[in-house]
Amino acid sequence: MTKVPVVAIVACMVPEMGIGFQGSLPWRLSNEMKYFRDVTTTTRDPKKVNAVIMGRKTWESIPQRFRPLRNRINMVLSRQNLPQCAPHDPHYRCDSLEAAVTELQSQLGDSLERIYIIGGADVYNQSFDLADHWLITKIRPAPNTELPRLDTFLDATKIASRLQERSTQELIDFLPASIAVDAQETAPLQEKGYHYWYTLYNRLN
Repeated sequence: MTKVPVVAIVACMVPEMGIGFQGSLPWRLSNEMKYFRDVTTTTRDPKKVNAVIMGRKTWESIPQRFRPLRNRINMVLSRQNLPQCAPHDPHYRCDSLEAAVTELQSQLGDSLERIYIIGGADVYNQSFDLADHWLITKIRPAPNTELPRLDTFLDATKIASRLQERSTQELIDFLPASIAVDAQETAPLQEKGYHYWYTLYNRLN
């Protein structure tokens, strides 16, 4: 069985690497959210599906009508039962990130194209030895826009020491062809007072 690539996907404010405030996103960028949905849903092989792994708090932050995330296998990290999940929901539960990746690989590997790690902060910060790639949307306030409040951060030291940023062309090649990011080559994307860029990092072996 071929190893399924593990990819962490996250949007963060740079250079602070902030990703949240009081348990929620500090911004609402509809185009960036569409990018997240398209990346985690789309596969090159139409016979395969992607999986998403998230912590319990991230799961509970998703409005109930959107749970589980559609057209993806959902894996929730929790040591508790999740009574809000109906028995027929296409989701799984595991008590650790490493065990979740192992279970998905062994039980569903032939049907999976990629495994995406989607948060929250503790889960991301456990991912540096497990994720082969990171898709990081780098966000900055536009000029004369106030910096949002942040209280949750990625480990910037580990990002700098364990990951290597790749070129935009490598990002384009990494993503399914239907997801276009070349518009950011000459200028950042702009939305609701923010500038942002899609980037690809690979883990240093």
